Amino acid sequence: MNNLRKRPKGNYLQNASWESLYLLLENWKTDLEFYLFDIKFLNNLVEKHFSELLACQNLDELRELQIEVFELQNQCEYILKCVQNNLDYIANIINKKFIYDTSEFRMENEHLEDNIQEFITNKRELRRTVFSMIKEVFESEKSKNVWLFN
Repeated sequence: MNNLRKRPKGNYLQNASWESLYLLLENWKTDLEFYLFDIKFLNNLVEKHFSELLACQNLDELRELQIEVFELQNQCEYILKCVQNNLDYIANIINKKFIYDTSEFRMENEHLEDNIQEFITNKRELRRTVFSMIKEVFESEKSKNVWLFN
């Protein structure tokens, strides 16, 4: 799969200035806030069309889908909290209010970035699944409407 990282390749997280890391984390936070909004939209879409989805899908599959949406939302909220914590640490480091093991902190950011990439992959798969299910519902409704008018 493509490397979706929003930073230069190599040891950027190990060598970047604190200001640059702060800006990178701000970008991650903005993206994650949008992803959280997107997950909530997917959840609303499934809830709104639940009865129609039941006609096309197995109830167990729909329950599993709802669990996946819930878990993905929790994962996103957790990662957002981690990003915010790291932003706070960097702000304290920049303001010289806090001394932290910088190499350990930078490794934590690499791990956080990997978690974000895993989350994005899972979110895309969930989105694809929800949209394909909804598409199936819409197509079946369209064919019913065409049949009624002929």
